[in-house]
Amino acid sequence: MEPYQKGTVSSLGYPKSRIRFTSEGQEIRLWFPAMLALELYRSGTLPQDAKEEFSVSVSGKKVGNYRVIDFRYPGANGSHSEDILMVLAKVGLASSQ
Repeated sequence: MEPYQKGTVSSLGYPKSRIRFTSEGQEIRLWFPAMLALELYRSGTLPQDAKEEFSVSVSGKKVGNYRVIDFRYPGANGSHSEDILMVLAKVGLASSQ
């Protein structure tokens, strides 16, 4: 892939309709394309270490530090979707895994 701009490694674009999220209590649930998930891990945007914390912003506003507590591959639970389900928990509230 050609770089999106100077200093970037690569760029993928998806319509907003392909990325969904809900926020309930101290958890955020994200559904997004599998290839986008792969790129976010490859580029280091999402940590590979399950214990690592990272900042989350929604519409440009920081909502806190989170970590990944669940990651479901496409087709999990009989779904025919090509989307990944990722569950994030606010730091200090996720159960240790």
